[in-house]
Amino acid sequence: MADTAMEQQSPDNLPPGKLRVSGVGRGSSRVSSGSDPTEGWSCLLTLLDPADDGWIRRKYGVIGLRRHKLLRVTAEAYEQEGSLSQEVVAFDILGCGIRTLQRDLVLFSQLGVWVPFQRYSERNRLDRYLYKAAAVRHYLEGKSKHEIAELLYQRLEFVESLIVVFAKLTKLCASGIGKEHLPRVLDLPAATLEEYLALYRQFNTPARFKMLDVLAKAAL
Repeated sequence: MADTAMEQQSPDNLPPGKLRVSGVGRGSSRVSSGSDPTEGWSCLLTLLDPADDGWIRRKYGVIGLRRHKLLRVTAEAYEQEGSLSQEVVAFDILGCGIRTLQRDLVLFSQLGVWVPFQRYSERNRLDRYLYKAAAVRHYLEGKSKHEIAELLYQRLEFVESLIVVFAKLTKLCASGIGKEHLPRVLDLPAATLEEYLALYRQFNTPARFKMLDVLAKAAL
């Protein structure tokens, strides 16, 4: 089990609904409610989103809210170059057991979603993507936005926003803009941009480019 600790500090140290997770290297992490990171990496996660989580729970139930948060916090950590352990996510963040967490991971794996944890390699991703790019991939493969939202326990508007951003990236790539210039145009974390570019490369083939072309033409 990972070395974890919960520190009670003034809530004024963090924005409402946020949680500070910090650690040393990829071997350990700990949860802290304070604003001072420990030596090593530190990231700010969304534990509670009042504008979103209530709706998610009403729509998908308690299980759906847990899965929604699982995707959100692990992706946020990865985007901030952090790495969480399954123990920290299960016990300290989601309040569930390891077996429950691992059942959720199996479900998402079957949907082509990669949930990043401390012990991973690019090899074990097995053609899966972080949930934002995975949502776009489902769309490119023919699923409706409503279907994707329900599969991944998201709001429809959120899924639509992911597709819009990917459409802009598609248009930029088709115009010949270099990868190094994309961060100036697209407000995306570097990790998410890499995921989108990998997805673009996967579909930018003679056999599969048609949907990319449609997206590029639809992008503003």
